Amino acid sequence: MNLWSLSIRIEDKYKNLFSEYFEDFDGFMSASLFNQGNKSKKSSNILDAYFRSNENINLGEFHENKYWILEVVFDKELDLKKIKEKINILAENLNIIKYDYCVQSKSSKMKLNSILIKKIINKNWLEENRKSFPVINLDKFYIYGSHIQRSCPAFKIPIKVNASVAFGTGTHATTKCCLKDLTYLSRFYKPKVILDYGCGTGILGIASKKIFKQSNVFFVDIDKNAVKLTKENLKFNFINTNLVYQTNIFFYKKYIMKDKYDLVIANILYYPLFKLAPIFKNILKPGAKIILSGLLQNQIPYIINRFNKFGFNEQKKSKMNGWGSVIMKLNKGTIKGLNEFE
Repeated sequence: MNLWSLSIRIEDKYKNLFSEYFEDFDGFMSASLFNQGNKSKKSSNILDAYFRSNENINLGEFHENKYWILEVVFDKELDLKKIKEKINILAENLNIIKYDYCVQSKSSKMKLNSILIKKIINKNWLEENRKSFPVINLDKFYIYGSHIQRSCPAFKIPIKVNASVAFGTGTHATTKCCLKDLTYLSRFYKPKVILDYGCGTGILGIASKKIFKQSNVFFVDIDKNAVKLTKENLKFNFINTNLVYQTNIFFYKKYIMKDKYDLVIANILYYPLFKLAPIFKNILKPGAKIILSGLLQNQIPYIINRFNKFGFNEQKKSKMNGWGSVIMKLNKGTIKGLNEFE
């Protein structure tokens, strides 16, 4: 199958608008935001096998950048004239400089308001991704792709995930840290109500449900595709639940209530975790625990300090390949307020 990628450089304030705009284009498959020069990467689309092969592309989701590269992938050849016209309709409505096609060398950065088109080598990307999807045998868990037909080793907890996607498969260090944290907590803690916030493909919530069998697990993500994949993976693992929501925790009144959760797992990134501290304080029961992940190791002390201000105490840190997580406990005497955004 031949694929084509379209890249444009955009200002931060327009990144979401442009990302959604391309979804209605003929042949649209996926859209990803990248930050040139950022070596950390967390993928969020089916074509990760392609992106892993290109060293000059680095995803910058959730990082604070002035400019972004928006990469859009199509499954059909593009009408260059029509594409340019449609992009410039949006540019004109936003009162910004119109876009034009450019030629880019590997060493140069894309200019603002430029369009770059590439033909992607003809490969079976689904098969490529499956080849790069290793079985993960970590602590109590045995995570494997839906394409693998083998039995789970004795005394392991099996987690089967959709192998047609490239994120949320358990391979990232932050996910592994969270899985190790769940194993650690299972030795002495028995949460009844759990929230997987930013659930992605649901792997951590599924792991929670399997290791804490009597618990009710809520899955929340702002991305509709993530919610869809979570539901698919729940079926793969024979977990029957309707507690999967597409929402943002800042609009939590309908789904996420005060003093509700015994455990929250938030494997996102530093900046949203920093902002969410007062909200997490309100939705957790006194004495409850939270796993904070998606953190670079040098960010962990800062996030601990932030959560300390809201009544949390550090319990355990995990580190792996430059990334890490921290388990924190909400003090029982913490005073709460529903509308705190400090």
